[in-house]
Amino acid sequence: MIMVGMIFLLLNYIILRRQTLPRSNSPLVSIIIPVYNQLNYTLRCLKAIASNLSDTVPVEIILVNDCSTDDTQNILNSITPLTLIENRVNRGFIYSCNHGASFATGKYLYFLNNDTEIRPNCIESLVEVLAQPQVGAVGSKLVYPQGSLQEAGGIVWEDANAWNYGRHNNPAAPEYNYLRPVDYCSGASLMVLKAAFMELNGFEKDFSPAYYEDTDLCFGLRHKLGLEVMYQPKSEVVHYEGISSGTSIVAGIKQYQVLNAGKFEQKWQHLLDSYPANIGMANTPFASRKFLGNKTVLVIDSYMPSYDKESGSRRLFEILKIFKALNFHVIFAANNGYKEEPYVSVLQNLQIEVLYTQRGYGVTIEQQIQQRLALIDLAWICRPELNEKYLPLVKQNNKIKIVYDTIDLHYLRLKRAWELSIDRGCNSSPGWQEMQAKELHFAHQSDLTITVTSTEQKILQYQSVKKVEVIPNVHHPYQGDVPDFTKRSGILFIGGYNHIPNVDGVKWLCQEIMPLVWQKQPDLKVTLLGSNPSAEVESLARDLITVTGYIEDVTPYFLSHKLIVSPLRNRAGMKGKIGQR
Repeated sequence: MIMVGMIFLLLNYIILRRQTLPRSNSPLVSIIIPVYNQLNYTLRCLKAIASNLSDTVPVEIILVNDCSTDDTQNILNSITPLTLIENRVNRGFIYSCNHGASFATGKYLYFLNNDTEIRPNCIESLVEVLAQPQVGAVGSKLVYPQGSLQEAGGIVWEDANAWNYGRHNNPAAPEYNYLRPVDYCSGASLMVLKAAFMELNGFEKDFSPAYYEDTDLCFGLRHKLGLEVMYQPKSEVVHYEGISSGTSIVAGIKQYQVLNAGKFEQKWQHLLDSYPANIGMANTPFASRKFLGNKTVLVIDSYMPSYDKESGSRRLFEILKIFKALNFHVIFAANNGYKEEPYVSVLQNLQIEVLYTQRGYGVTIEQQIQQRLALIDLAWICRPELNEKYLPLVKQNNKIKIVYDTIDLHYLRLKRAWELSIDRGCNSSPGWQEMQAKELHFAHQSDLTITVTSTEQKILQYQSVKKVEVIPNVHHPYQGDVPDFTKRSGILFIGGYNHIPNVDGVKWLCQEIMPLVWQKQPDLKVTLLGSNPSAEVESLARDLITVTGYIEDVTPYFLSHKLIVSPLRNRAGMKGKIGQR
């Protein structure tokens, strides 16, 4: 076994020498790694940094050797990009971290255990969070080498016990994968604002040699300096727990975990009295959310809000941001379970808990909502078909207030389409009547119904729906220069083609309206913007008609065209294409 260990050590050293460790003379981040023996793990830690850190973040790497008795000093001295600091006597983890910080020149201090391996985007995603002015520290998602979760932030209880949230659970579970404030994050991977660290005089020396110093620092940041401590799941680190300090709490360094818990309790008792009682796992879902908001709202829609592709999603995305501004904790559930990017990550970075059933997590949306029923104060359910599916489930908790967001009155849209159809004289009952009955049923079942226009509000009120409010589309006005009308040309249509009225509209435009216009202006061009054009829409393309497909930034098209048209025949609600002009 010794020979095998030496071979692995040699291989790691050779690989590391062939890679380039980053080093900047003007670092943004100072990576501080305390080491005591375990050279092979240290080399693996450095190799992961060399492999996974992009060149967008300038760093310096400071290793503090706490009198190792193996070949740590000789080997690390030969790796020139490092700053190697030698302690004269063995002082322990806290002293080594504080000593390393005194040499740091970066704006941010990144404390990293030597028994870790960072994964891609680990450091970059921490920097993104710490760049926010109200944040003092941010920690990573820690996973065990075999893949289970070690920590998704920490929970502190009334009795001063500190727990690794999510320990041994699935790291892909939604509750562990959104940015959120926490009691503390482990010092195994913790980035701290240097100015705040120095103002608190670093890690508390009274906790030497180790344990509870990270928890104490995070309490100081929040309760003394008024700064947030955040957990960033997009920063993932493999942690070989127990390599540095062992696992026994009755001997060695690990015994200080118990001793320092008492010191921590004595120091922060005046605050701990207001913390959750340590009554076991049943209280964990509540304790993990204590900084997230005064109320919790569950929002259910068909899919992730693709705010850059359709107006309904844009409206809902803005509503979600309003909820956050009102200090609500938001849980968003996509009925299709699809973890569509970049939309999932955008929501998670807004501190929204996103439910999904993909990429390592297969629990159904219904089961996930069931698990969270006790946490929810308000359920905001979009569309009649989703109310039909989820309303009975949500009503299992009779304390939850129900909001039915119509998006638009579907039956009006279906009725108008039926009126245009050639078979409306058939004896069969029109589908819009069934939809009308369904929508009215859910409106009466809900505590509040939301429409997008005052016209639809009045229609429902006329049908005896008492509590109806209006939330229209939300647009941010264009602030730039607009070209002179004479310098623009052509006609523009925009719409997502998964929506049938948009397909009908562009067919009507291109096949019936434009032939009449071309009789007067034979060179007038038409541009059809929008995502997911069907084969039917793409077949409209010709010399004077352009079908673009999805365009990320449509601003140049709006600025270059003379007219924006909305030739919709069977529609309801409020048209985003009108407000976007």
